[in-house]
Amino acid sequence: MENNDIQTELTYEFLEHPDAKEFFAALDYALKNGVYIQHQSKPKGIFSFTRYNYTSLRQYYIDFFDLYLSTEGQDSEQYFFIDFRKDENGRVSRGNIPEINRKRLKDAHLIVGFLLVRICIIDPTSEYQQSIEAFVKRIFEDYDEYKMNLLRLFAKNNEDISIDADEKIIQQIIKNALSDFNDIGWVRLDKDSQIFEVMPSCKRLFTLYEEIIMNIDYIIKDNHGKTISSNT
Repeated sequence: MENNDIQTELTYEFLEHPDAKEFFAALDYALKNGVYIQHQSKPKGIFSFTRYNYTSLRQYYIDFFDLYLSTEGQDSEQYFFIDFRKDENGRVSRGNIPEINRKRLKDAHLIVGFLLVRICIIDPTSEYQQSIEAFVKRIFEDYDEYKMNLLRLFAKNNEDISIDADEKIIQQIIKNALSDFNDIGWVRLDKDSQIFEVMPSCKRLFTLYEEIIMNIDYIIKDNHGKTISSNT
């Protein structure tokens, strides 16, 4: 006679992997804190562990946290991340992640991200690796004629600065944004040399905000004063 009290035991293959003890705790912590996992991620081997066990890891996050572990890119450009999706009311659903882990990028930092993608990924003359100083210089050179418009755009998307913000304040916003991007894996920043390298996962910004990024010049030059809202 069948025992109806016996429940089917849920098994997740990644727990059987020989490297699970070494990598899963670090992976779980990183993903829940919004970090992107890619070939350059540390500790070395965590990317391979994630890629090999992607199917069972994805099911685990759905079953226990109502979250979606997603992947984009191919081969050495592949990356993994928790995908926060919109609910039936259009609000971003963040599953069962505690509020303390729900770090949201400032809107002004998103603008830096748009410029980063435009200058370092879309523009074929730009390098993926450069100094923060060179990046800041490039921004102000590209938009020299519309510098005040650029400053107003930052001010409109950052309640901490006034409409008459100067270049030094904007430079600090750019530096702070790149530090945030380093934390989540969009760039790899050497804090001693201030040299940063754009990571494959930075292309996630283009996936989310393609229309804005492709029209960022128009937005700045025509001074639309657009307010940006984060989906990350």
